[in-house]
Amino acid sequence: MEKENKKRYVENNRIISELLIENEKILKDEGYNPPVINFAVDGDERVKIPAGYVRTTNDFCVDYHLSELIIENSTKKNISYALQLSDYYNFIVNRFYVWGSIETMMYKQMFINVISIIEALILECINRVDDGCCKCKQAGKCENKINKYARENMKQAAERLYQLDILSIPDDKFERLIELYDYRNKIHIRLNEQNEYLDDKFNLQLYNESIEMLKLVDATLYERAIPFYGVCMGFVKKEGKAN
Repeated sequence: MEKENKKRYVENNRIISELLIENEKILKDEGYNPPVINFAVDGDERVKIPAGYVRTTNDFCVDYHLSELIIENSTKKNISYALQLSDYYNFIVNRFYVWGSIETMMYKQMFINVISIIEALILECINRVDDGCCKCKQAGKCENKINKYARENMKQAAERLYQLDILSIPDDKFERLIELYDYRNKIHIRLNEQNEYLDDKFNLQLYNESIEMLKLVDATLYERAIPFYGVCMGFVKKEGKAN
């Protein structure tokens, strides 16, 4: 960013911060005690995120090939909403000074959201790939048949798609995908023995890595999974390469 523009940007942030402080003083002068006892004006009278920052559901359908990868409109919408939430989180951490345990917990929630999107894409794809097997009379004897557990469990689904060369990503990326998924599954406040504030794995670097993993998985499934939709997996070679 050019020096003068950065100077204006930082000065605007200072002004916005002062106005927010003034608004809180107005509330306290009126007898409110935010956040315990709060006050809010109507939605369109509140502070607004600039139009266009949070992308539309249609934008995400195009960017992440949702119309091609997914049949159910409700699933497409739910994934798009989760991606919109990711944009919203992105705005908060890039425009506001978030620190300490709140920053850690924010990145944690951002990470959970992205991994949940990856999980939805993988499970959707493996079930659509399996549609062809369901029509085959030899499905029970086929080594390439996708079993029930793979259709319902993200880790097993990813491993099966990887074996079939449908989730065609480098070995190290696949291993990292499973690690990221395990991170997500081990997140339980009551069962976590480590102080989450001191658990530094939830940070900007991990979030950015999860976003890159989402893009990689989505691009690979778009290229490799769709050709197998409705195709009997008996026509796929044992080593996982398509005939």
